[in-house]
Amino acid sequence: MTYKTFFKKAPIVSLKGQPVILFDGQHSSLLEALEAKKVKVFSECRNGFCGACKTTIISGEVSYLSKPLAELKSNECLPCCCVPESDLNLKLSTEGVQIVAKRQYAAENSSHKQTTALTQQLQITPKLAHEG
Repeated sequence: MTYKTFFKKAPIVSLKGQPVILFDGQHSSLLEALEAKKVKVFSECRNGFCGACKTTIISGEVSYLSKPLAELKSNECLPCCCVPESDLNLKLSTEGVQIVAKRQYAAENSSHKQTTALTQQLQITPKLAHEG
């Protein structure tokens, strides 16, 4: 057995190619994670209008917590009832959202250590994690 049997990489959620979320399971759905990052997603799910949060997937896969009530194309998802299964790139606006650099270099004792900005963000604050 290998560590891959026990551990799954937390998917990175990007908006039009710009990484914004490390989906580490702190949110129960993709919609909650997007809202926590102040991503503008039109949603009437909590008011009983299924399908309002329908979002285009550029790449990646999601799995559903419950069967979607709205009809979806193969490249669409309902963030209110799904979670990312792999790195996910969505066709959503990045306006007003803090973008995380894919790679960031930090100097440490005269040597350079390559780390991801998402990892640095988690080290600083461990609780951290429409169409346009």
